[in-house]
Amino acid sequence: MVNEEYLKAKISMVMPENRFKHSVGVANTAEKLARRFGADPRKARIAGLLHDIARDFADDEMLRRAREAKLQVSEYGFAMPLLLHGPVAAVMARDEFGITDPEILNAIALHTVGSEDMSQLDKVLFVADKIEPNRRHGMVEEIRRQAEKDLDAALLSCFDESIRYALKIGCLLHPTSVKARNAILVARGSYRR
Repeated sequence: MVNEEYLKAKISMVMPENRFKHSVGVANTAEKLARRFGADPRKARIAGLLHDIARDFADDEMLRRAREAKLQVSEYGFAMPLLLHGPVAAVMARDEFGITDPEILNAIALHTVGSEDMSQLDKVLFVADKIEPNRRHGMVEEIRRQAEKDLDAALLSCFDESIRYALKIGCLLHPTSVKARNAILVARGSYRR
């Protein structure tokens, strides 16, 4: 596994200071959640540090990198290239930072829209990204409380908050996020028939 101090030094050179601070917050939060919910804490830290390495790219740069990496880009990716920052970051983590662990790369790739079939590490990173200490969005305190006891409840609330925000600003809902949310409800048996 790659040296964390080396990673931090390299990441801090490619990210704005506020994004780096966020990534360290996500790494710390992901490690705690991983210990609590049975994921690998070291993998969670590495995924947290690297999850946003592509976050600040301009739309044209994001699309260019996605095409170069031969990523499958849906109409939602073309309409909202920011949603590609997870998959693009996973490619960068592999190619530019030497991360070869498929679990870490998958968690990074999925942290933007989720998936119907998320591993514990995927869920840990997704939630950590939304609740790290620098976050101040509407439901953050409630999601933090949920994350103390029930990772899936916290994940569901993360999807709910993201969907509410997308509706509020009038942007597209990514169908993968909707499917991921529905999968949690079905698995929990907590949907209305």
